[in-house]
Amino acid sequence: MASDDDPRRKPRIDGSRQWEVFLRERSAEPMRHVGSVTAPSADIATEQATTLFDYAASALWLCPADEVRRLGGNDLAEKGRAESAGDARTEGVRQ
Repeated sequence: MASDDDPRRKPRIDGSRQWEVFLRERSAEPMRHVGSVTAPSADIATEQATTLFDYAASALWLCPADEVRRLGGNDLAEKGRAESAGDARTEGVRQ
C-alpha cells in the first residue's frame, strides 16, 4: 500500500483521483497496464478510459492508483539479492 506521503494519496486541487487503466486486446491475452486517467469519480474515470481505450479492448479494468502496489525492477531485484544473501549466510548450517 502507498505511504501517507505518497503523492497518489494527496488530494488534487479539484478533488480528482488518479485511476490506473488495464486492458486485454484479445480474450487469450493477459491484461496489461496502458495508462491512467484522472477523474473525481469511478463513473467519470470509466467514461474517460472507455473513450481512450475501448476501441482496442475486449476487457477494460480500472482501479484507484492509490490502491495499487507497484513493484518495479529495482524493488524486485533488491528483494532477490536480500534473499540470496540470506541463503548464503545459512549455507552449510544444519537446522
